[in-house]
Amino acid sequence: MKQRILNHVGIMVVLSVILTFFAASAVMYGKYNHYMKQDVRNEVQYIRYAVENTGEEYLNKTTGDLTTSRITLARPDGTILYDSEKDASDLENHKDRPEIIQALEKGTGEVVRFSQTLSKQTFYYAVKLNDGNILRVAKTTDSVLSTMMSSFTLLGLLLIAILALAFFVVEKQTRRLIAPINELDLEHPLENVAYEELRPLLDRVDEQNVQIAKQVEELKQAELVRKEFSANVSHELKTPLMSISGYAEIMRDGLVQPQDVPEFAGRIYDEASRLTSLVQDIIEISKLDESRNMPLEEVDLYEMTQDICQTLMLPAKKKRVTVLMEGKNMTIQGVRHVLYEMLYNLVDNAIKYNKEGGYVKVLLAREKGGVRWSVEDNGIGIAKEEQERIFERFYRVDKSHSRKTGGTGLGLSIVKHGAALHHAKIVLNSEPGKGSKIVLRF
Repeated sequence: MKQRILNHVGIMVVLSVILTFFAASAVMYGKYNHYMKQDVRNEVQYIRYAVENTGEEYLNKTTGDLTTSRITLARPDGTILYDSEKDASDLENHKDRPEIIQALEKGTGEVVRFSQTLSKQTFYYAVKLNDGNILRVAKTTDSVLSTMMSSFTLLGLLLIAILALAFFVVEKQTRRLIAPINELDLEHPLENVAYEELRPLLDRVDEQNVQIAKQVEELKQAELVRKEFSANVSHELKTPLMSISGYAEIMRDGLVQPQDVPEFAGRIYDEASRLTSLVQDIIEISKLDESRNMPLEEVDLYEMTQDICQTLMLPAKKKRVTVLMEGKNMTIQGVRHVLYEMLYNLVDNAIKYNKEGGYVKVLLAREKGGVRWSVEDNGIGIAKEEQERIFERFYRVDKSHSRKTGGTGLGLSIVKHGAALHHAKIVLNSEPGKGSKIVLRF
């Protein structure tokens, strides 16, 4: 940054000096030319007045003492009658000179001629006298362009001096300006805003710091959950496998009476069913963890809920739980099998953790900005301190892991992941002994 500033300042200084020089030279050149032309015109008019009043003798007597300009008097045919610097007889005919031609035609003529060899410029001004002769005055000076060229060395030295001074000043100022920026604490950028112009950038840096910190914390939490999940999976899989292995070993060794074989076979079947459910839930959780780009489709939540209630009607009857449903057909964009698992688990839990003769109410309604799906029961309820944890993997309100519910502890975790996939909000209201109500807002 500092080098770029120095480079830009250097370019600006060089351009400024060069442009100033040429602009000043152009103005000076124009002024000088105007002054010289006017001076020659005035001199011609003065000499013309004297010649027309006193005659040509005036030229021989006085002009050499009055001016350093070259004075020439010529006839209309170009023959030289008088010249202040050379003998008239030695000079060639001037009829073809531009200033003479202009004077004969218009009364006056003016020309500036340059000598590249001598680096001189001569201002010629000619005027036609009353007797028809042509009076010409010539004034020679150093060429303005050559004078300008000779000053290039001085210009170069001046440019170097200005650049050195500019670089010194800019270097010092740049260090002073950049110092507060170098001292910024990018972890807490808003604690010391040196320049208000940087505030939008620092605001973005601060926002990104917050996002990064949040993402890091989420990654740490996800890693912690993953490790805990792995440990829990191992434990949950080991329990039914050990039971199956134990029952099978007893039967293999002939330690079971023939009349007890059906009972042991039933236990093996129950444990195998529990193991199958657990594996299916683990697979479902893994799918939700790994994919956030599942294809969406139109899903009618009312029809899906009806199907779920019909499927769970038998276990509800066994527990004498009444399942009620209200609402009308409403569709959302979603992943069908994920939505089914979510709603199924919620209704299934409402039945499993209900009391004999209880009820389950499922309500589907349209609300501002989306769809509201809710399930309510009058079952065992959930304590306040446990409500934040029930969506964790393998967490059960039933601490004994009672076989009566047949749950795997992953159902509500699937609900949580599915809600995140569909950008849905979960609201839980529960009171021990009175029941629970879970609302999904899509």
